[in-house]
This record gives sequence, structure tokens and C-alpha cells, in this order.
Amino acid sequence: MKKVLLTASIVLAAQSLFAQVWFTKTGAVSFFSHTAIEDIKAENNEVVSFIDGAKGEFRFQLLIKGFRFPKASMQDHFNDANYMNSDQFPKAEFKGSIVNTKAVDFKKDGTYKVEVSGAMTMHGVTKNITVPGTITIKGGVPAVNAVFMVKRSDFGIDVPSFSSAKIAQEIEVTVKCQYAPYKS
Repeated sequence: MKKVLLTASIVLAAQSLFAQVWFTKTGAVSFFSHTAIEDIKAENNEVVSFIDGAKGEFRFQLLIKGFRFPKASMQDHFNDANYMNSDQFPKAEFKGSIVNTKAVDFKKDGTYKVEVSGAMTMHGVTKNITVPGTITIKGGVPAVNAVFMVKRSDFGIDVPSFSSAKIAQEIEVTVKCQYAPYKS
């Protein structure tokens, strides 16, 4: 019995030594809305994310109230009940995986084009999405960059009619995360 426990302990220790899991609490997600009347942009630098390289899994989570705007009034409008309603829907998240996991060598420095597919939840709506991105490995640690479009209507985000000309139907979302090895 002791031999079995010792073997199991060694296997578990070896797995954790070679685990390819990275984490960040300081990832960035920004968005940009362009219309003829107004450009709106905001950034959230408190994005929690992890990558499990062995499984090709991604997770991202952020608080909606974490977005910062150039003008305080924009931030207030964004969070109120007529827009993102961040009191009722306080967070957004993505759970997915790399479609082409074999294209990424997490042990070799380089830049890898990927597609990530999974479920994005925002404003109380979950929708499956697939987006292109780039994973850059430097010193054995990944960084992620992605730019993609999100339709407000796909997530039930309506705006008052008097503001509809100021807010684009499709919003450009940019994700930038620099990871560190995960330590449990």
C-alpha cells in the first residue's frame, strides 16, 4: 500500500511539474464603438484569465464595472439599467478552447495563430463564438492577443432610441493578456 501511495505521489508531483497552466489577474479587455456621431472606447485591466496548455482550454472573466472610460459620464451611462445594467449582470466571461491546439508548442518560443471557440456570457446571454487570435510564447510563458467583433443584439444589449445613433451595432473587442505560471 505504501508503494502505491508513493508511486501516486510521484506521478502527481511530476504532472504538476510539467503542467502547462498559466494565470493572470491583470489581463486587458477593451472595446471600441465607432459611429459618425461619436467614438466610444473603454478598457478593463482587471481581467482574470487562465490557459491550460495541455488541454487547450481558456477562461476569461471580468467585472463590467471594471471598464474605465475617458469621461465619467460615459462610464455611468454604460453601467446603468438602460445599457449594460451591471448591477443585474455584473460580469462577463468566456469559457472555451483552442480549436487548433496542435498548432501551438507551449514549450517553444514563437508566435502562433489560433482559433478559440467557446461560450461567451454577457448581459445574461450565453452565445457560442469562434474568434481568431495569437499566442506568443516567450521564455516559456504565453501572451494572448485577439481582436473580434461583437453584435450588441446577440447579447440583448439595447440602448435608448435617443442614444442609438451614438453606439455602433457591432463593437470591436480587443483582448491582451500576459500570463505567469499558475501556482496552486
